[in-house]
Amino acid sequence: MNDFEKQWLNKLKVGLQKIGREDLFEEVTNSHQESIDWSAQLMDKLNSELTEDEVIEVMCGCACLAPKNYLKILRKEYTATKDLKHVHKLLQLYFEKSITTYKNLNDEQLKYIVDNDMGMAGKLNGNVITAVKIPKEFHKYFQTEDPTEKRYHYCHCPRIREALKSGDQPVNKNYCNCGAGFYKDIWEFILQRSVKVKLEESILQGNQQCKINIYL
Repeated sequence: MNDFEKQWLNKLKVGLQKIGREDLFEEVTNSHQESIDWSAQLMDKLNSELTEDEVIEVMCGCACLAPKNYLKILRKEYTATKDLKHVHKLLQLYFEKSITTYKNLNDEQLKYIVDNDMGMAGKLNGNVITAVKIPKEFHKYFQTEDPTEKRYHYCHCPRIREALKSGDQPVNKNYCNCGAGFYKDIWEFILQRSVKVKLEESILQGNQQCKINIYL
């Protein structure tokens, strides 16, 4: 079992413990395999045993998380000013600078990301942020017109993305709350209080992108 899978399973265990259902972890991991079929069976089990809110909470807890170094600065700034627009703008500027280097983007590509509300900051409207994930393999995503290949190059999750090559929807859409947890963690860290997230669109439910609303 690779390190990523070990970490992911541990997050799943912690999430189930938080809602008092650690028994489910023992049950589902008895048959654990690093396969898409196991992930599909896991989601079927969670959806049948838990409420939808509980499934969302557990899967959000499995997310890959943003580094906290810069977020600590934003948390301090929000504590001092309570100015959500100001802090959101700072996060957007940080994201634009870092993603340009990380993904080796030109000005036109960065503009596409910003115009489509993609990235860590998303678009702030009142107390709601709408964020769209950027394609994981950004350049390969735009080099193909094949919809199946686009979905594959878009998806960030190493646990399920290989299955997308077939063009199927192999796992229940609630799985993608794992990706929503990335945004939930960012804003709970900055604001130091709970926020809610809602998965509006995802690759696994047949959309061309993953879009999340964050209710602050």
